[in-house]
Amino acid sequence: MFDSMIKQARGVAVSGLCRAELEGLVGGAGRVVAAMNALQTRCATEIEALDDGGVSSKVVLREAGRMSTRAANKVAKTAAGLVEMPKLAESLASGAITAEHAEVAVGAAAKTSPQQVEDQLSGLAEDCSVDAFAEQSRRWVNRNQPDDGAERYEQQRKNRSFKHWVNEEGMGVLLAELDPVSYQQVRKAIDVEYDRLWRGDGGRDGSPDDVRTVPQRMADAFVALLTDTTRRGPGSTRHQLIAIADIERLRGDNPTGVAEIVGGEALPQTVLERLMCTAAITGVVFDGEGQPIWVGRTHRHATEAQIKAIIARDRHCRGKHCTAGPERCEIHHIKPWEQGGRTDIDEMCLACPLCHHNIHDRGYIVIKTKTGYQIINPNNPPRGP
Repeated sequence: MFDSMIKQARGVAVSGLCRAELEGLVGGAGRVVAAMNALQTRCATEIEALDDGGVSSKVVLREAGRMSTRAANKVAKTAAGLVEMPKLAESLASGAITAEHAEVAVGAAAKTSPQQVEDQLSGLAEDCSVDAFAEQSRRWVNRNQPDDGAERYEQQRKNRSFKHWVNEEGMGVLLAELDPVSYQQVRKAIDVEYDRLWRGDGGRDGSPDDVRTVPQRMADAFVALLTDTTRRGPGSTRHQLIAIADIERLRGDNPTGVAEIVGGEALPQTVLERLMCTAAITGVVFDGEGQPIWVGRTHRHATEAQIKAIIARDRHCRGKHCTAGPERCEIHHIKPWEQGGRTDIDEMCLACPLCHHNIHDRGYIVIKTKTGYQIINPNNPPRGP
């Protein structure tokens, strides 16, 4: 069976096909890959149920499936999680979702419950890309954890570690495992210094990658932060650590309110209070559908307060299936400023350089949906509102 399928796949001609035909083939291949992943997952489940003294499913996946140890562990973990979520298991088997969707769902179930995920996330998985599903699942988990995330955060804090050694090539190796808040603080600091170095290497108008590669620039930014204290600073708003908290949580009178780092996990009340000791607090008022009511004055560039409000609303680039974080985004005027567009937060959105380029040079547009702004190709509109 498999040899026949491989032969048929290799025999599909792609040269000379139009874009629509190529996109159709990519989509069909994706469904086949999802079905094959589902088959491996089902096999892993059955292997674990055998009581024959044989090797574990992880070993079989690694050896017979020719997977890396990490990939084999992921499949085995997903298989175990899907046992309690039959609807999602069926979606994976039918090719409606991918193995990556299933992996995200199992991770969400570990933080909440399998039944909650089945009831509230299974349909969403079939309608979203993996990146969009992961982002929406993360935010859903932050609002549905049994507590405010305190127990999980404390365990993460206990597990923090830092190791360093010199490898066989004489290179120094640093390995840090940090709780989510500490990680975001470190990452934002590195992002600020990386941005400075990138601009010094030529930035958008030059060829910065001809000066040094991205990993080299990241390494140089890290060293500069540790060895030169004058480099440390808040940088632009897009590179600062931004936490979003319901007013109830800021007052401390409602445990059901939510607080979270943009792009990160939920913040326990104790951690939120610690961050508030040194944080600048900005008020942003939203209506019932998540649209900002309070807006700034009209001028060419968005103010720092406006940028914070836009980040709080958009969270990431508004391109369809794009989840580039705010540190990688630019502020886009939905109606061009030079054509009379206003610099108000309800007339701007986050757009990463690629999506911004698509708007200005490829005819993409920004539309308003029930879930916020979205950058789309008008010749291939998304389903739904």
